[in-house]
Amino acid sequence: MRKQFFLISFIAAIALLCASGCYGQPTAESVLVDAYRKCRTIQGGHYEMERRMRSMSGNDTAISRYICDFRKMPDDTIFGKVFDLYGKGFNGDIIAHYLYTGNEFVIFRDDSIGTRMQCDMWADEIFRWRGSCVFYKLLTNSGGFPLSKDLELMEGYSYALSETRLDGKSCYQVTVTCPEEALEAYGLNIIRHELELWFDKTDYLPLKYAEFFEIVQRQDTMYQYEECRLLAFNPDVDESKLSLENVYKTFVLKDYNPTPQNNPETLPTGSSAPEWSLPALSGDTVSLADLKGKVVLIDFFYKKCAPCCAAMLFLQRMHEKYSDKGFVLVGIDPYDDPEKDGMADFLSKRGITYTVLFSGRELCEIYRIWCFPTLFFLDRDGRIVMVETGYGKNREEVLEKKLVEMLQK
Repeated sequence: MRKQFFLISFIAAIALLCASGCYGQPTAESVLVDAYRKCRTIQGGHYEMERRMRSMSGNDTAISRYICDFRKMPDDTIFGKVFDLYGKGFNGDIIAHYLYTGNEFVIFRDDSIGTRMQCDMWADEIFRWRGSCVFYKLLTNSGGFPLSKDLELMEGYSYALSETRLDGKSCYQVTVTCPEEALEAYGLNIIRHELELWFDKTDYLPLKYAEFFEIVQRQDTMYQYEECRLLAFNPDVDESKLSLENVYKTFVLKDYNPTPQNNPETLPTGSSAPEWSLPALSGDTVSLADLKGKVVLIDFFYKKCAPCCAAMLFLQRMHEKYSDKGFVLVGIDPYDDPEKDGMADFLSKRGITYTVLFSGRELCEIYRIWCFPTLFFLDRDGRIVMVETGYGKNREEVLEKKLVEMLQK
């Protein structure tokens, strides 16, 4: 009986070792589980982090620094924590300052005024601000990506482990490779999505994490990258920084009083489209008056707008199909610099051959643009026949049908 007991205990011990790697050697999976268990024991504290971010279709990396005091509140349905979050750009400018107490959310506009929103009155509005609050999420969140909330491995992901040093500390580096994913709605294909995480070997504290996207649209390969590095962390919670009491001493708080966010009315159908004369990449100038006698489609877009980029592929097909039937397609970009933002290369890689012009933002005000992309159909006399805001594949048939109808007149 005793031999059987020791045999069962020995088998259980071997199984436990294998779950964490053969004979106690760590695996990427076991390090992730141990690290996330460590993070879940952290209930709050003070941290400082540096964030580097490069967006899709962007050429520059934005560098910012965030200071945060927080305490987790798992039952809170808006943020899951109370916090005081302060962010500064590389040049020292304040880019964010928010305080959330669980009862109020305060947005600080400058060094003296804050706008207070009561949770019992403005919960939905506060919820929409979540995307604007940048946290060191491995410490502050209750979730477990790239693990599930139950700390289980996610299906289809692969994990690799290496050992390295960071800031003079020995650490584990875990690389998580995600499955390829296509975003058909925007004509995008994510061919690489990786997450890298660095954990201190002594206590599994996350020292840094970075997320990479490699995205293809037509012949253009774009990259998106975010890196968050922990500069300092103290697990002691300073409750005085998580309440409004100290805020009243230095800030004037004003209660949130929303004004109706009415989008400007689009230019009325039947009216003449406002005139313009704009430069093209070639250096030539094109004016709306030059296009009289043609059915014209004007597309207001800009480079970093994913729906705009998706619409461009559809518009190019329209251009190729109908340009010899009295149809002229013109793209107008009010944001990008033709040279600095590499617009010739951007358009070439997408096979765009229709005319693209560049304007100042004042033309958006004249045309009452509040959404991108915005499309204007003009008849042969330059009158507005149809205005379409946004883009979705479900609208392609409607747009083409309208064009065919106008060409037949």
